[in-house]
Amino acid sequence: MIEWDIIKDLIEKDPFIKYLGIKINVVDTGKAEAILDLKEYHMRTGNMMNGGAIATMMDTAGGTAVITMSKSNQVTTNLNINYLRPIIKSPARAVGEVIKEGKRVYFVKISVYDGDNNLCAFGTGTWYILRD
Repeated sequence: MIEWDIIKDLIEKDPFIKYLGIKINVVDTGKAEAILDLKEYHMRTGNMMNGGAIATMMDTAGGTAVITMSKSNQVTTNLNINYLRPIIKSPARAVGEVIKEGKRVYFVKISVYDGDNNLCAFGTGTWYILRD
């Protein structure tokens, strides 16, 4: 069962994610999307999405996917990104899916799409679970 209160507290109230305008859509247990309607401040020279904004979306999607399973706060310990093509068309969408669950570490694959549903980036990440 997905605990929405935990997700709202840990993700939707995060000041940086809120500042960027990233929205969260939980697809299922272990799978989440980060969606961003592109604004001028998300773009870099050449009218394409900034790589750091893409990385933040990937981090958000991956971390949220982990929270749906761990029900605990977490921190990213590693994020590997392969950029394939520029994101020009809105909305940008990052999909994170847990591929391995450990006792304290989760492994996630993340794919990023543009507004035409073209694969623009992909990667993997690991998240460490913070428990009392």
